[in-house]
Amino acid sequence: MIRRMVLLGAVIYIVIAILQWVTNRTVFAEAVVLSGILAALSLVHYASDERRLKQLEMALLWLVIGLFVVYALAKAGGFV
Repeated sequence: MIRRMVLLGAVIYIVIAILQWVTNRTVFAEAVVLSGILAALSLVHYASDERRLKQLEMALLWLVIGLFVVYALAKAGGFV
């Protein structure tokens, strides 16, 4: 059930990204990148090996935390 809901949520956000691209042609690259990321992340839950899935989830979690830290440092440094 959770896998289907994650996949459904990703599909909804991909549709929103496509609609944004249709209404504003300048966000094409962002829509493509977002759609690719959402598709990849939603399909991760269909992995058969639980150990590998847990490792991937932990790696993605630390990647997100790292990106927040980089953003905070860039914001504090005046780059953003």
